[in-house]
Amino acid sequence: MDGANVKSIDAITRFKATIAAARDDLARALAEADSDIDRAQLWIEREAPAYWKRQLTLRAEEVTVCKSALYRKQVTVSAKDSKPSVVDEKKALQRAQARLAEAEAKAKACKRWATTFQREVILFKGTMSAMQTVVERDLPMAVALMNRMAEALARYAAPEPVELQSMLKALQDSAESTRRTGSGDQVGVSDEASMDGADGAAQDGGTAAGGASDGSDSTAEGGDSTTDGGDA
Repeated sequence: MDGANVKSIDAITRFKATIAAARDDLARALAEADSDIDRAQLWIEREAPAYWKRQLTLRAEEVTVCKSALYRKQVTVSAKDSKPSVVDEKKALQRAQARLAEAEAKAKACKRWATTFQREVILFKGTMSAMQTVVERDLPMAVALMNRMAEALARYAAPEPVELQSMLKALQDSAESTRRTGSGDQVGVSDEASMDGADGAAQDGGTAAGGASDGSDSTAEGGDSTTDGGDA
């Protein structure tokens, strides 16, 4: 397995900061999307239906008023015994009826939009669940991993503390002194053994010389005895 080719610890730190910033941006975007969905859902399900319900009431009343105005105009007889024009009243009634029809259509659309929007929200949140997992789990894990990597590399690259250097130097000196002492003891033992061997050899030589001297004395005594025998 190839080793890691790390050339800059600062690059890991900058990359970690980039991941953290991206995580914050994504989290903010998801929060804004959820906020927009909540606002739209509130409008579609509550505010819009309530608004168009009020408009239905108001526009129905407007239609009633326009119809009453038209009826009064139609039954009114002028001084010249002629019917007045009701063109304006009819146009006003048509506008009121159109507005009422619009309110009725909007009220029905609100019910339809509420059902459709709810389905789209479920689909959207299902699609964004993977991104939510990335933001809430994967990116924080990546940031934590970058932190551990940077800390481990910083400890690896940091110089040894002064206390540790002193301890290592003391251990090395102690080991060197031990080796030297052991070598001196071996030399002393060898010299002592050599001296003991020399003394033993000298003693053996002295013993041998004493033996030879004793033999010579014995021989001399034997010669004397022989001489004495000849004389006899």
